[in-house]
Amino acid sequence: MRAVVVETPGELEQLRLTQNVDMPTVGENDVLVRIAYAGLNFMEVLIRRGDYLRNPKYPLILGSEASGIVEQVGANVKDFKPGDRVAVLSGDRGCYAEYVCVDETHVVPIPAEMELRTAAAYPLQVLTAWGILFASARIREGDWVLVHACAGGVGLALVQMARIAGCQVIGTTSSEDKAALAREMGCQHVINYTQQDFGREVRKIVPEGVNIICDSVGKVNVIGNLRSIANFGLIVVFGYASGEPKYDEKLLWGRSCGITMNGLYHLVPHRTEFNRAVRETTQWILDGRLNLHIGQEYDLADVQEAHRQLEGRQSQGKLLLRINSELK
Repeated sequence: MRAVVVETPGELEQLRLTQNVDMPTVGENDVLVRIAYAGLNFMEVLIRRGDYLRNPKYPLILGSEASGIVEQVGANVKDFKPGDRVAVLSGDRGCYAEYVCVDETHVVPIPAEMELRTAAAYPLQVLTAWGILFASARIREGDWVLVHACAGGVGLALVQMARIAGCQVIGTTSSEDKAALAREMGCQHVINYTQQDFGREVRKIVPEGVNIICDSVGKVNVIGNLRSIANFGLIVVFGYASGEPKYDEKLLWGRSCGITMNGLYHLVPHRTEFNRAVRETTQWILDGRLNLHIGQEYDLADVQEAHRQLEGRQSQGKLLLRINSELK
């Protein structure tokens, strides 16, 4: 099969489209999926560069999520069969390829009304956003929520879900084009962090501070987050694009606020909550309340350009790789 292989960590040239890569081996609890589209995520930039918190072993096939058609199932798999339309979560590897094999607990059924193109934008970012808001933060109607990188894939999902839950939303982003997209998706206040101090601007909008901060940026946001958070608020860190954030416990104590880390793969084993996340978000997509904004699509051979856009903060919404896009 064709796959994008990273032999060693490094720059864009480490993304190599390789022919005749061995097919994955299907275990007794596994599902083999022929991939239609793969989603692109900033964590894959970090993995490619060797900067990820849990760097895997190299060489590896990059890619964390995809959509496609079930090709084969293991002997113990009961909930999926060949021909099923699915989205998959593959952890830190595997989806920049024609086929991926994952444990059945990392496979999500896709309703007939949802296109596979849309489904590729769904599993990692949408379910991550649900976990941040409803599992970690346990948001309530009327809460003020600050979403960093609000025009990215997770950011737009966070904005829309927070609004669905009846919250007030402030977002930060780097350009007017991105700000316009965030407003279109329901973000009531957008701050351009390249021109304004977001911590001070947040306090102008809501003097008592925000209840929840959703932060994928990390290190450079620490001071601004502490300015923005309300007493008894919660900072949810789910990424660190600018470096690992370090919060002084004394400063957190001064706000009586908390900080927590969120990772989707902690939600997956909790099947009651995970199934609720899948059920609710799928329904929101189908009834039009949750719009998965797809920015650009790239052929698998153009993966270096896709990473260049992602790494350079040039993208809006979700970026996809077309792999077997003829699949329906």
